Amino acid sequence: MSDHVTITTNSSHVNCAGTYRWLELQRRLVDYQKELRDLGIRDYQVPGLDREKATPAEASEGDEILKEIRLPYQIVHLLIVLALAAVPTLFLNLPVGILAGLYSEQRRKKALAKSKVKVRGYDVMMTEKIVFCMVAIPSLWIFYGLLMAFFTDFDGPTIALCILSMPLFAYTGIIVSEAGMVDIKDIRPYYMRLFPSSRRRLQVLPKIRKELQVDMRSFVKRVGPALGEIYYGKELDWAQIQEKSRKGSFQFQNSSSEATDASEETKKVQ
Repeated sequence: MSDHVTITTNSSHVNCAGTYRWLELQRRLVDYQKELRDLGIRDYQVPGLDREKATPAEASEGDEILKEIRLPYQIVHLLIVLALAAVPTLFLNLPVGILAGLYSEQRRKKALAKSKVKVRGYDVMMTEKIVFCMVAIPSLWIFYGLLMAFFTDFDGPTIALCILSMPLFAYTGIIVSEAGMVDIKDIRPYYMRLFPSSRRRLQVLPKIRKELQVDMRSFVKRVGPALGEIYYGKELDWAQIQEKSRKGSFQFQNSSSEATDASEETKKVQ
C-alpha cells in the first residue's frame, strides 16, 4: 500500500512539474510573440538581427558614420525598388484587376438574385474574374497600341515591339509585386533600428528565440513519447485518430454518466 502511494505521489509530482514547465514555456512564448508584435516584425526576420555586430571601440569615426548611414540607405533602396516595380503593375495589371473586381461583384449579385441555393455567391467571382481578364488584358494591350499609334511618333516596328513586350512586362509586374510585399514587411525592422531603445530590444530577440527553440525541442522530446503513434508514426491518418478520440471521449462521457447514476441510486437506497 505504501509503495502504491509512493508511486502515485511521484507520478503526481512529475505531472505537476511537467505542467509547470509547459505553463512557463507558454508564458515565454506569449511574451516573445507580444514583443514581436510591439516591434512590428515577424519571427522569420529575427535571425537576421544578430548579423550586425557592434563597432569596436578602436574603430574610426568614418566607420561610425557609415554604420549610421547604412540603415537609412537600406530603407531608401527598398522604397526606390518598390517604386520602379510598381510601374508595370500600375499600367498593366492594376486597371484590369480593379475592373475585374467590379465586374465579378456585379455578376455575383445577379447570380445570387437568380439562385435559391447560393448564400453569398463567392464561388462565381473567381470564374467571372478569369473570364473577364481573358478578354480585358489583350484589349488593354491593343488600347495602348492605338494610343501609341495616334498620339506618338513611333513607327510600326516600335509599336509592335512594345505590344509584344507587354506580356513580359505584365508577368514581371506580378512577380515583382509578390517580392515587393516581402520588402514592405522588411522595411519596418530597418526603421525600428533607427531608434536606440528599439535597437536594444531587437538585439535581444535572437538570443530569446534560440533559448525558446532549445526548450521547446527538449519539452517535445520529453512529452512526445506519451502520445504514442502521433509521436512515432511517420505517416498518420488524422481522420482515424480523430475518430478514435471522439469514440474515447464518448465512452468516457457514458462511463461518467453511468457512475453518476450509480451514485445517485446508492444515495436513494441509503
